[in-house]
This record gives sequence, structure tokens and C-alpha cells, in this order.
Amino acid sequence: MKISLLGSSGKMGKSLIELAHNDPSVSITNALVRPDSIYLGKDVGEEHFNKRSGLTFCAFPDENFDIFIDFSTNNRLEEKIELYKKFGKSLLFCGTGLSKDEELKIKQLSSSFPVFYAPNTSLALNYLMNMAKKVSTSLDFSEIIIEEQHHKSKIDIPSGTAKEIAESLHIDANNILSKREGSLGNYHKIIFKNKNEEIQISHFGLSRKLYAEGAINIAKWFYQKPKNLYHMQTLIKEIYE
Repeated sequence: MKISLLGSSGKMGKSLIELAHNDPSVSITNALVRPDSIYLGKDVGEEHFNKRSGLTFCAFPDENFDIFIDFSTNNRLEEKIELYKKFGKSLLFCGTGLSKDEELKIKQLSSSFPVFYAPNTSLALNYLMNMAKKVSTSLDFSEIIIEEQHHKSKIDIPSGTAKEIAESLHIDANNILSKREGSLGNYHKIIFKNKNEEIQISHFGLSRKLYAEGAINIAKWFYQKPKNLYHMQTLIKEIYE
């Protein structure tokens, strides 16, 4: 599987490149950055791992790839959409912090080519969401609170995952408590309360590697699928249920 990776100069890009290097079934053929990036034309291995790789950061992909994986920021979204359309390849979109209109634009691309929309690529986290739905519909709780914490450089508050959880449980985003501190690790916690008891369901992400692993596993499952809109729940239902 040959990948064109958007966001290749960032921390998630680095994690995914490292994992792909150790997986003989996967290769990064295009390490994409913005046209005005300071990394443009530089060797990927030297920048990320202090070891020359022969792969250079580029602003535009060649034709030799199977799937776009996008871990980039949401700047220049319209330009990226035009890029996706030009090539018509499968798209695994892992961006967060989109507005509803921007999210819809990404999802509507699935009428032309396969799109997997995954703001969070952790399989375990998505199982947590399933568990939370079952608790919410099966038991009677007067209050549901979502807590989330991420590294201090994360831009979107609350996280896209926290908003997705809130939407799935039909609760207001004001019930999300967000923290931004430190440089590593994150958690999402869902708290169900009534006057007599409390249930807490938590997920702790200890390394960016788990999201890179999730993205590669999703891509392997997804990149040869027919055009449609796919989510983590699609994958879970087909493979694990």
C-alpha cells in the first residue's frame, strides 16, 4: 500500500512515517507539506530521525500512490479538497477542529471516491463510545459529563472526539470540560451521575503511536473499498462484531 501523507512534517506525520518504515506492506511515496513550508525539498529522514532516507518533503504528489492519509492542520482546506478531487484516490481524513460545513465538504467527497472520516483513529476509544451509548440508553442518569485533556499545543477546544461523544449521547457541548497542559498523553472520560451512584468510562492515550497504528490499520482495510463514506463504526461492525 502506497501512501501520500499530508501533515508529514508534524508529530503525527513523524509517528506514521516511522511505523510505515518498519512495515514491509506499507510505503510513504509522497511526504506532503504546504508549498511555503520550511521543510519543502528537505530529506524526511534527516529532519525526523537524523538519518538520510532519500524521501524528500514535497508540495504535490506524483501519481504512484493508493491512498491519501491526512493528519495536517485545517489551513488551506479548500486547496486540499481540490487536491483530493484531482487524484480521486481513497482518502483517510484524520483532521480535527472542523466546522460543520467543513466536515460536510469532506464527507460529500465520498460520492466521487472512498472517504474514511476518522478524527480519532484509536479502536479502543471508539469502543468506549459504543459502551457509553449502551449505558446512556440502558440506565437512568440525570447528568452526563465529558472530561478531556490534551497536550498544551492542541488547538481545538474541546477536542473533536469529545464533541463526537457529546453528539452521540445527545448532550450539549457545554457539558464538556477541557484541559490543555503538558506535552504528551491525553484522556477522555465520560461520567454518568445520579443521586445514588456514578459510572466513569475512561480512555487514556499514552503515545501518538497508537493513532499512527490505527491509521495504518484503517488504511489497509479501507483503501481498496468502493466509493462510500466510512467511519470507525463501519470498520468495527464489519471486522469485530
